[in-house]
Amino acid sequence: MKNKSTLLILLALIAGCSLWEYEDPSFPIENQAPETYLSLIASDTLYLAIQNEDTLWAAIDFVSYDSTTQTYDTTWTYLTLEPETYVNWVAVGNAFETITTSRQELYWWGEDADGYVIGYRYRWGENSPWTYTSDETALFYVPITTDLDVFSFEVVAVDNDSLADETPAILVLPIQNSSPSISFRYRSNPLSDDLPTDTSFTFPTRTFVWDVEDQDGIETITTVYYALDDTCDTCWSELNAAAYSSVTLTDLEPGLYSFYLKVRDIAGAESETIVFPDVNDPTTVNYWKVISVQGDVLLVDDFSQDSQNKAQDWYRNVLDSLLGSDGFSVWEIGEELPYSTTDLNANLNYFNTVIWYSAYTGNETYGEAGSSIYAFLSGGGNIFVNTPELKDSSFVWFPIDSTFTLNPSGRLLTGRVLESQIDSTLNLEVSRLIAIRVKGYENNEEEHPYFQSLYRLQEPGGGDEWEGTPNVCASYQFEVGVGQLSGKAVLMTLPLHNGSKPVLEGNGSAGKFLGYLLEEEFTP
Repeated sequence: MKNKSTLLILLALIAGCSLWEYEDPSFPIENQAPETYLSLIASDTLYLAIQNEDTLWAAIDFVSYDSTTQTYDTTWTYLTLEPETYVNWVAVGNAFETITTSRQELYWWGEDADGYVIGYRYRWGENSPWTYTSDETALFYVPITTDLDVFSFEVVAVDNDSLADETPAILVLPIQNSSPSISFRYRSNPLSDDLPTDTSFTFPTRTFVWDVEDQDGIETITTVYYALDDTCDTCWSELNAAAYSSVTLTDLEPGLYSFYLKVRDIAGAESETIVFPDVNDPTTVNYWKVISVQGDVLLVDDFSQDSQNKAQDWYRNVLDSLLGSDGFSVWEIGEELPYSTTDLNANLNYFNTVIWYSAYTGNETYGEAGSSIYAFLSGGGNIFVNTPELKDSSFVWFPIDSTFTLNPSGRLLTGRVLESQIDSTLNLEVSRLIAIRVKGYENNEEEHPYFQSLYRLQEPGGGDEWEGTPNVCASYQFEVGVGQLSGKAVLMTLPLHNGSKPVLEGNGSAGKFLGYLLEEEFTP
């Protein structure tokens, strides 16, 4: 009986198991690859989906491209906002209805049913290698090499199990090459307001600087072309656009010139040609004239307010008597130095000696030329700088320990004597009221053995506002190394001319001082 009861229980259990048996829902699902999605914002395209005044981005699928007619057959993609609810896409703009540019901003994302997306692999075209990224957007400049081409972009998501989407998201883009553009860098050519005439005068060295742009990316610009005076097919010279943003022309013969410039990109598209001088641009000069180098002495006119060039005429007359009319050259700076330091250095280095006079009431440029003056002196050149307004007590090319105002009232009366520390016959005297504040400066000659005072003001008298005999002019033998001497610099802080009349003619012409500089101080 006991065995029979046991058997019945077992049968009941078996029947019960069969009655209530079901699949275990905790059994894990099969590992799945992620899905990848792609969208873009073209630089000149906007597509909108409109429903209840809401807007969304849209996409377009390109089916085929007809190279003969250069047209595309397209299919629109619709978005299901709600079950069985669709909206039409409204195109705004003209990009995909025509052609897009090579600048493309793309967006992508991925979804993974059994994990999460850790990154993406993308490529341009089937023959390109895959690039991995964790970003979900990028700005691309599609490397177009022809005037018109079609590109495909593929992207696949990668999940945390290192599985990749087997069906990449693909976008096909027709790309029209954009022509590059070129322009002279701002203020690299003189403005008409910066020069006293409508002509830019230069010595035989001239540097041109430019900037280039291209919607396809400046890396697609391959060649810069420049020409002088003529734009014939064989007149152009070539430069590698990646290596050059300027060119320096040297050994130019005297005469009038025009400089032409254009660029070409990898697809063969060329920019418009630009020219200096441009007679159609009222802000720039109308002529560019190269002048010859005469003599070993350069007279630098840094007195733009002297519109009638009275100071320049006085200096010219002095140099004519000392060197002859063909023994020196004149450079009238205007309001601005040359844009390129190369040109400034070249202008100085054409000569052995420079006489640089600046403005009576400011606006001089000699301070900005400090590094070029330093280089000129280092190379063995000599320079005399006459600057009534000493604005800085520190010069890289001239040692000054201290500066001080000689006449705080702004008046230096006639009859005041500048006593030469070399030869009393070189004494100078104020012949006209100096109606600006001027400075003196001092240096410790024991610490600077190559510093020597050339002129000091006499002991103060009635109405004078200085003390002692302040230094107003000194020379400095330039050192390029310990004991290695080079050129010589002379700095004078009282004006020789005020733009109307010479002001230091009370003891004979101040020209005798310039003669001393050229014949003795600057002579080895």
